[in-house]
Amino acid sequence: MELKKYKKKRITPQGWKEVTLADAFNTSSGATPLSTEASYYENGTIPWINSGELASPYIYGTTNFISQAGFENSSTEIYPIDTVLVAMYGATAGKASLLKMEACTNQAICAILPNKDYSSTFLKYSIDTLYDHLVGLSSGSARDNLSQAELKKLKLIMPPTKDEQNKLVSILALIDRKIELNRAINQNLQILGRSYDCWS
Repeated sequence: MELKKYKKKRITPQGWKEVTLADAFNTSSGATPLSTEASYYENGTIPWINSGELASPYIYGTTNFISQAGFENSSTEIYPIDTVLVAMYGATAGKASLLKMEACTNQAICAILPNKDYSSTFLKYSIDTLYDHLVGLSSGSARDNLSQAELKKLKLIMPPTKDEQNKLVSILALIDRKIELNRAINQNLQILGRSYDCWS
């Protein structure tokens, strides 16, 4: 007997609103300057993010740079601080990071540009909650990739005002810090445990 598949219904808290990503935010994707043209990379000063770097929740720096010539001869763009980046290809597909500096990206990243009426940090948290859904979308594609068109269709459940979004961000950030502290403590305990085993 074939089992019927059920989808978990998302609940919208009272007073919150559901918006489609494309209705609330502008999106874009970057590009890769011609890799065989050394002048597009040598002595580069323009930060250029690739999708593998989106394993980190916040992007404060990068080791990848392109030159002014590389920027001018490709379709990549410089994105502002608080742009939300979502990986569309590779091992990090579905992961979201918040850009904390101005930077370009390659074509494997969808950039969701800031909107003054919404908290970019809350948007990032919202996309984090959709990670399993995004992985499912990428697994169903021909090359296990997400597309910008699919991301633009995402339904987001948001508090009605930016102030309310920021209040929740403060609480979520506190929880994140506690999780990171616990993770660091556990790592230190594991190191101490291995050291004890070596000396016993």
